[in-house]
Amino acid sequence: MLDFSQFFYKIAKIFELSPGGAAGKEVVTSHAALNLNRQFRKGAISLVLAALFVLFPTLSGMSMIQNGFSDQHTALLPLWLPATHPSRDLWHGQVGPAKGMFLVASRDLRDPNFSQTVVLLIDYNWQGAMGLIVNRPTEVRLSKVFPGIEGLRDRTDTVYIGGPVARNQMMLLIRSSNPPGGSLHIFEDIYASSSQTVVKRMIDDGGPRERFRVYAGYAGWAPGQLDQELSRGDWHLLQANAETLFDKAPQEVWPELIRLSPVLTADAQAQDRGLTSRQKP
Repeated sequence: MLDFSQFFYKIAKIFELSPGGAAGKEVVTSHAALNLNRQFRKGAISLVLAALFVLFPTLSGMSMIQNGFSDQHTALLPLWLPATHPSRDLWHGQVGPAKGMFLVASRDLRDPNFSQTVVLLIDYNWQGAMGLIVNRPTEVRLSKVFPGIEGLRDRTDTVYIGGPVARNQMMLLIRSSNPPGGSLHIFEDIYASSSQTVVKRMIDDGGPRERFRVYAGYAGWAPGQLDQELSRGDWHLLQANAETLFDKAPQEVWPELIRLSPVLTADAQAQDRGLTSRQKP
């Protein structure tokens, strides 16, 4: 059973919240915030997102805890925990899920939250997994979300849907040669953060290789849930790379990776069979 006092503290730490917030209360509780999927599709939420995200450092984390665990992809997880992988024996020599890998939705995955998506795993351990959908942009410009950052006014960057959990919270993926303060290293020069300060610094001082994207919400899995989904073929696993995250057009990401996935999976299975046969007397 989770120790929810420590659990909330970790969540609060990540989202720069105060652990002393009143239980069950949110700074923003509008109906629009609870139905962003529908509003994204209608393309009519610029003002709503601006109101939500300008306030995001003060949003209460208790709403996330109340989501709880479910049998969908919406379980809430503690982050930044020591990574232990008790389920690695399930993979029989193949590459198992880990931070810094892509989950590529199979062609048969019909869940509308995840159909034809690619998810970057930003945490995976014995308490579950957390990731960000990287190929679902919206039409909402960051200049609407951060009206106080002048450097965004002439840019066309938009918010991405990161997943079905806590869409009134925001996270950033950052490509930087220097670790941004308060960020989590994901792989190579890729980091995750939830700080507005990082956005402003990247705009004002970022070099040519420094990039970032902003995601509303995230995807989460309860302990063992992602392993079960992988075992039944819902997802393919591929090593993540920065070029896919920041350089490819979002509509090209899933088609390209799904074409690669069966080939790489077959190679891994063949290699595993070869190792097994060589081990036989």
